[in-house]
Amino acid sequence: MTEYQLLLEEAFAAEHDRHVIAGAQQGVLLANAALAHEPFLQTLVGQDLRGHLRRAAVLFRMYEMCRAGDLPFDAQMSRMPRGGGHWVELRSGQFRAHICRTEGPTAFPDDTPTRQDQRATNQFELTLDENVILLRPEIPAESEKYAWLTFGAAADQLTHLCWGMPAARQDEWLARVNILRRAEGTDTPPATSPSPKTVLRFRDHIEETFRNPGPAASEDLDK
Repeated sequence: MTEYQLLLEEAFAAEHDRHVIAGAQQGVLLANAALAHEPFLQTLVGQDLRGHLRRAAVLFRMYEMCRAGDLPFDAQMSRMPRGGGHWVELRSGQFRAHICRTEGPTAFPDDTPTRQDQRATNQFELTLDENVILLRPEIPAESEKYAWLTFGAAADQLTHLCWGMPAARQDEWLARVNILRRAEGTDTPPATSPSPKTVLRFRDHIEETFRNPGPAASEDLDK
């Protein structure tokens, strides 16, 4: 197991998997509830927003769970430095992480300048190993590391949910955890539908976003 892997698994430990899964799954169900009860989202154009709405709902639910203490991560919701979108930043240990949709458990999110800027944090100084043959990155003990929480969904179920630490430039994983696989065989309760109060809070959140969209989103809109 690499040092990267040890650091990632320490920051986002297995003991919290059941709550991470619950938060992401409830986000998917929140998005479906919004699609089912908002007439304008039932149009063809509204259906095109399904992926964006799922992302917004997963971010919203994870943020709420962190703020309520159901997850041990520090969470901040803020505007992205480029474009008009928002993101939720999770912090744990030496890591900060953003939440992204991806096509599969090992896939990378769509590349954008914002993501390039963020993953550049994982550029560590290269040093010679003890045999003076191969180069390896030396990880400063207190340096900040960057990760993604990637997810995908079909219908009302998660298809994947993973922590991943990307290399600074290439599409390579320095470390990765398949959360659903790691949680197999553990006491993970079945997903429950979000409460009516949670649905209303999410609806208010979406309405507020539409009323105050900020600058027009650019290519950096988080997909």
